[in-house]
Amino acid sequence: MMLAPIDRLSLLSSAQADALRARLVEVAYDERAIARGESIAPGLFDALRLPLVHDALSLDDAPASDLALLFAYMGRVSLERFERALTPALSALALELGLVTRGDDGSVASPFLLMPFMGLWIISDPLSQDGDAVMGPGPTTHELARLLPARTPRSVLDVGCGAGTFALLAADRGSAEAVGVDINPRAVELARINARLNGLSAEFLAGDLFAPVEGRRFDLVISQPPFVARAPEVDAAVFLHGGTYGDELALSLIARCPRVLLPTGRALMLLDAPVRPGAPLHLRLREALGDAPVDVAVFSTPGMSPDLMAVGYTARSLESLEGYAATVRRYRHHLRALGVTEFSHAIVLLLPPGGRFSISLPVRSLSALDGEAIERWCDAIDLASRDPDTLLAATVRPAPGLVFAEERATPDRSVEPTWRVRSERGVAVSRELSEASWALLEAIATQETVAGAVEVYAELCGASAEDVREQVLGFVREHLAKGLLAWERGGASG
Repeated sequence: MMLAPIDRLSLLSSAQADALRARLVEVAYDERAIARGESIAPGLFDALRLPLVHDALSLDDAPASDLALLFAYMGRVSLERFERALTPALSALALELGLVTRGDDGSVASPFLLMPFMGLWIISDPLSQDGDAVMGPGPTTHELARLLPARTPRSVLDVGCGAGTFALLAADRGSAEAVGVDINPRAVELARINARLNGLSAEFLAGDLFAPVEGRRFDLVISQPPFVARAPEVDAAVFLHGGTYGDELALSLIARCPRVLLPTGRALMLLDAPVRPGAPLHLRLREALGDAPVDVAVFSTPGMSPDLMAVGYTARSLESLEGYAATVRRYRHHLRALGVTEFSHAIVLLLPPGGRFSISLPVRSLSALDGEAIERWCDAIDLASRDPDTLLAATVRPAPGLVFAEERATPDRSVEPTWRVRSERGVAVSRELSEASWALLEAIATQETVAGAVEVYAELCGASAEDVREQVLGFVREHLAKGLLAWERGGASG
């Protein structure tokens, strides 16, 4: 399918944008409206469930459902219902701008997506389009947005910005310098249209990776680089492809990232990466970064299987079952030839100045992470790198979101229990604990300082504080890094 022209959309005035935005708020076309559609046959690919979504939304009398059907799920609505949802004047404006088109039967459809996202509305191209289609917010965008710092950075760079989602979110939250860059000129133009639609000021520049911002530095760099493996002789959406394996573009982006970070800046990225035996992602990132003075952390959970990856990313732009069957086989053969048997779904965090560590942390789910959890972990890593005296004077506690339990296979209390920690949110993973670890965690949780925990643990062990000091410090450093412990900055050394 050919991309819809955007020249008329560029004519949207600020006053018209204000009126359209006010109407979208009035009829509650927000993420709750999308949630109604997402609740129908969840987990299935859109090609399978969209007919049911269309049917359910068309039977709902709410104006927001008509707008969701039209702008989120590529359905058709009658002109009468469209005018009721947007008002006749705004409906006429949408037709004039090319945001919607009329069919021979008088109904309207949209060649664009118009998605609500965290208080914004983002115009983008449908993912079924090929070529230079521009991506807007999706499920992974929400995952990454949850990880943004609670304190709004002064300057934010959105690399591969697509429709401008993260740069606009930063501007909406008060960043003084919100910049988006994309190699696709269409993306830059749509991002500028979205800035006007949302009444925000942001800068959008066309160019490859960091070339448009050469010489500038930022507090936060954020990106969702393309990460789908590019199979030979497969025509699919190029805006998804990250190279032969899928992670080459992301590695190139990350390697260049330190040069645009301020000394206290951070980079935050989301991608799916093939699991390569003997070459875990955090070490591939370290190799790509060379001797750049940054720390690398990867928070990962199992990604899609190669079979689902093949199905999901070849079905997007193919209309015939016969064509799909041939293409999905070629894609799957490509992954098999590369030896790819699994993928990881990962958040990558770069922290300068550093060079202290490269670490990979498996997490229960990326949905268990948020900006507070990431900030807490960064504080914990900071403390773990300090000298022994600072660590001994610090107040350390089990991280929020953990549940500790003694488990027995029988109610008989004479049976030795198994000690477990279960992670409900945050960086730590659920695990079994030794009796010694349980006792040490109890000492840490009840003492004002790590030094106090050393004294308590030494008494439990029948040893001197000097005898157990290094053991306790090693335990604290390890579990600060793994997210089981957190630095309580308001405590003794905070």
